[in-house]
Amino acid sequence: MLTRRLLPSTLSILALLSAGVPSGQAQEARPWVDPPPVNGAPRQSAPAARPAETPKPLEPPPLPPAPRAQQKAPAPEAAPQPSKPTVSVPEPRTKAAEPEQPPAGSGRRLSRADTARDFVIDYLATWSARNDVALDATAELYAPRVLYHGRTVSLERLYKEKQRFTRRWPEREYRPRADAIGAECNPDGTICTIHAVFDYTAANPKRRRVSEGSGALRLIVEFIGEKPVIVAEHSTVLRQTRKRTLALEGNTNE
Repeated sequence: MLTRRLLPSTLSILALLSAGVPSGQAQEARPWVDPPPVNGAPRQSAPAARPAETPKPLEPPPLPPAPRAQQKAPAPEAAPQPSKPTVSVPEPRTKAAEPEQPPAGSGRRLSRADTARDFVIDYLATWSARNDVALDATAELYAPRVLYHGRTVSLERLYKEKQRFTRRWPEREYRPRADAIGAECNPDGTICTIHAVFDYTAANPKRRRVSEGSGALRLIVEFIGEKPVIVAEHSTVLRQTRKRTLALEGNTNE
């Protein structure tokens, strides 16, 4: 009976203590001791409360070991190729210099220049002939209009001036200097300019006068087909000597 009475009293005291004492102080109180059992067995002390263990920080899982570098398999050696026979290439021969080709049209231009040089020789020979021969050739030698000593004249006017000259000097001789004749033509060879130096002798037996000297002649000719005609003429006396002769009256070409 005593044991039964003590058990409720003990439980009541414990309830009051747990209700009036804070939880923090309850943890600091002495450890709980169980009351003795009814059958008189010795009391066993409750195990002391262990302090809460601080959780360890999580460590990252260990990295897997790095794979070993794979060693490249050695490349197979190339099989030796059979050597090709050496072919000797002959050195190129130096090509002989070829003559430069003349520009297009130069052949015709040179041909026309030769024709122009021959023309001035024939021109001087014509004016060395008799008066009638020289005057008759005027229509064939000149163009219908001519630039004569700086003046543009018609063929008829030119004929009259040539006629007066032949009457003044009925005997004439013109000797061209072969080394003083030249001609230049335009690219298509239609127009050529001729230069010539000549020596001359002109006489008028009726007046017993003689003129000797040298002169320079410039002609510009235009080709009508293959025939050159004079379109401009200019002459200059370079040297002149005049004298009287003892020729008889009437010994003239007129």
